[in-house]
Amino acid sequence: MALTYEIVTPEKRVAQGPCDEVRAPGALGSFGIRAGHVSFMSALQPGALVVTAGGRDEVYAVGGGFLQIDKDRIIVLADSVEARAEIDIDRARRALADATEKLRAAQDPAEAARAKRAAARLMVAGK
Repeated sequence: MALTYEIVTPEKRVAQGPCDEVRAPGALGSFGIRAGHVSFMSALQPGALVVTAGGRDEVYAVGGGFLQIDKDRIIVLADSVEARAEIDIDRARRALADATEKLRAAQDPAEAARAKRAAARLMVAGK
């Protein structure tokens, strides 16, 4: 494991450590990072962030943000992050239904973003 990663939100450090690979929901499409990857930065859209270490996948729902890779160090600066095991399925379903209804009624871009985040949480939770 030559890569290291760190996932942070404005409130806290969510996770960090060594890993073999990170797969992320880039704003222009999903991408993967392994050791020796070229340095770059990408905006993230709501979706699943997968960290593979020692053959195990840790899956997180990210609500958007940025990812930077430089010299085998990955930093994820996320608006919001929830580990798969921490997602409250009922709350995520309610949030998706509420945001979808508001989106239909108002066409508000903020509601579209809320709907995408809620849908990503449910997808990551596998429900």
